[in-house]
Amino acid sequence: MRFEFLPIVALSIAACAEAPEAEAPETTVVEEVSPAPANAEEDIRHFLLQEYPDAAPMQYALAWSDLNGDGADEAIVHIITPYFCGTGGCNTLVLTPAGPMWSKVTEISVSRTPISVLDSETNGWKDLAISVSGGGGPSGMMRLAFDGESYPSNPTVAPAEPTEEAGTVLLPEEPEMKTLEAEAKSGE
Repeated sequence: MRFEFLPIVALSIAACAEAPEAEAPETTVVEEVSPAPANAEEDIRHFLLQEYPDAAPMQYALAWSDLNGDGADEAIVHIITPYFCGTGGCNTLVLTPAGPMWSKVTEISVSRTPISVLDSETNGWKDLAISVSGGGGPSGMMRLAFDGESYPSNPTVAPAEPTEEAGTVLLPEEPEMKTLEAEAKSGE
């Protein structure tokens, strides 16, 4: 009967011996604040389909940048579809993580690529440089500053202002485009 307890004692000793190696809370915390989780792009696709069900099919370009310094990346989504585009350009969204979903910070109309993030910041958020042209207005890069709630929705009028700063390009002039199809409706 004494030998029946031997495996339990051996497992207890082995578990104690492994305890020092199991110091992973710091790594787990780092992974939890990962700026762009593995499913983030799928979440963005779902957001677009819910927010704009009549706009699909659409093409979009996606970039990530921590604009507000909280350790989690915001999504910058440039949408190309006749639903949003005109002679002045297309719409660009700035989305921020909101728990398991995304929240729209700004929808910028008549924008073009390239889109850059500048070193300067306003009200705790990095300034953006958005390319504008067409639609009868002047061409160039416009600086958009965060006003405490959002970025300006139209980069061709004040408070947007011309800038010569290049910043860090998030979406180049010809970004990699992704296609988003409308979801099939049940019963079809």
